[in-house]
Amino acid sequence: MDSSVTIDVKGRILIPKEMREKLNLKPGVKLIIKIEDGRLVLLKSTSLEDFQSEIKSFQQKLKKLTTEPIPTEKLF
Repeated sequence: MDSSVTIDVKGRILIPKEMREKLNLKPGVKLIIKIEDGRLVLLKSTSLEDFQSEIKSFQQKLKKLTTEPIPTEKLF
C-alpha cells in the first residue's frame, strides 16, 4: 500500500486513514521515527503489555522444543 503525503509548514504529515486503520493507529499511539538507508521509517511502538505477551508466547514455544537451558547467544 503506497500513498503520497505532503509535509506542512510545521513539519507534520498526515497518515492516510486507510493506513491508520490497517495498522490500528489511533490517537495517542506512540510511533518510533528513524532514518534507515536514507529513508524515513515509522514504526509502531510496542506497549509493555504487548511485549510481555510476546515473551510469554516465545517461552511457551521454547518449552515445546527443549527442557535444556538455551544460551542467549544461540537465540539471537
